[in-house]
Amino acid sequence: MMKETTLFKCGVGRADMTPPVGIPHILWGARAVDLAESVHLPLRATALCLENGSERLLICDLDLTGLPTGVCDEMRAAIERETGVPAQDVSIGATHTHSAPVWNAETTNGLTPDMPGMELMPAWREKCRQAVLSVARAAVESLKPARVASGYGTSEVTLNRRFSTPEGRMVVSPHQGGLRDTTILLLRFDDLDGNTIASVVGYGTHPIVLAHQNTAISAEFPGALKEGVEKLIGGTCLFLQGSAGDQIPFEALSGDVRLAERIGNRIAADAATTLAAMSPMNHRMEYSHVVESGAPLGLHKRTVLPDNPATVRTARAVAELPVKPFEPIEVLEERAATTKAELQALKAAGADHATLADVHFRARRADIMLVMAKRVQGVSTVPIEIRALRIGDAVLVSAPMEIFSATGLAIRAASPFPVTFVGGYTNGTEGYLPPADCYAEGGYEVELACYVAKNAEAVFRQTAIDLVRALHAA
Repeated sequence: MMKETTLFKCGVGRADMTPPVGIPHILWGARAVDLAESVHLPLRATALCLENGSERLLICDLDLTGLPTGVCDEMRAAIERETGVPAQDVSIGATHTHSAPVWNAETTNGLTPDMPGMELMPAWREKCRQAVLSVARAAVESLKPARVASGYGTSEVTLNRRFSTPEGRMVVSPHQGGLRDTTILLLRFDDLDGNTIASVVGYGTHPIVLAHQNTAISAEFPGALKEGVEKLIGGTCLFLQGSAGDQIPFEALSGDVRLAERIGNRIAADAATTLAAMSPMNHRMEYSHVVESGAPLGLHKRTVLPDNPATVRTARAVAELPVKPFEPIEVLEERAATTKAELQALKAAGADHATLADVHFRARRADIMLVMAKRVQGVSTVPIEIRALRIGDAVLVSAPMEIFSATGLAIRAASPFPVTFVGGYTNGTEGYLPPADCYAEGGYEVELACYVAKNAEAVFRQTAIDLVRALHAA
């Protein structure tokens, strides 16, 4: 299914959705505390609306780790009611910061609904929902004629994160020499006077500069990146998380918030270098005349040429991904309940962090495994929607998966578009999508936070390539 529009406009919106201090801060199994103690960088919702003719598309960027697919569906339906933009033409992407509250904290990571801080969760979730509606409405209401330019930059921040220890164990850690993708997607939208309305920066690396040692709510490096680009380029910046499944910043797993700022600022500077050189206006520079001064000055004039049409089209396809086998649900439920009870008993007894550390990570892993198994209980395949959005010469491919760099690189290499971006964490979060060769290596992405079989990535990759090629030919 494809749609085409012709008259190009864009608009943006932004709203705060930062939670209060004291809310559960529990993503990391190795954490030392359960509650957020401060706010480092605020969490925000940002939206970009694009319009050609009667068609409108919305891209939302949320400073969250991820959202359940069902929650994204509810938000997209609410946006349609609020703005008239069809839910099928709304993309809700998470920046994937690991320093935001877990959306369903009451049922994950060994916690229970009656624990301290849980009373703050409903109001925060409603704040997020209202922020999403607010930015979508603002983006639609601020639509104005615009021009767009697209291109690539590069940033050396990312490294492969699948590191094999001397003992042969696959762990999450910077891996020098592993496959990585340093490419930055860049879009710049200017009004007809040449003022930047918005920019889009797409880059694939995990926002885990801050890890279990961090007790602050933070938008992490994506938050710093957006602020940096806005200072250098102007307008409002959106960040799209890319094929980050096996990527990590070269400095990461720290409790130092300054490091998250430095990483974000470095990518921002790399992005801004190219964004500043882009020209959404179609023009040519020609020699004009000489002005006599201390030195003779040869002046040039800018001739503005007719605008090239900025085509906007959307296309969607469904990949039926085969799933892997799990232990019986009853076994996984018992394991999760046992570790949760053990964790709660130790906490009630006032156990110190060293005592809690072992059961903390076991409770976290048991919860992850149970969630993955329940997602595919009784089915042999899971339908995953892949979306492709054409904006002029660029195509943005997205899905609710944690995609590896090899997959993103392969889709980009096969794409007929001059600029291609492949990102995950969009319209839901369904776990990792490892390439087949990773299954023999093991590791977190394959063994725990993944429900697909080893041939699923090949199905996804080919479906995405076919989609992009069909969109280009349309």
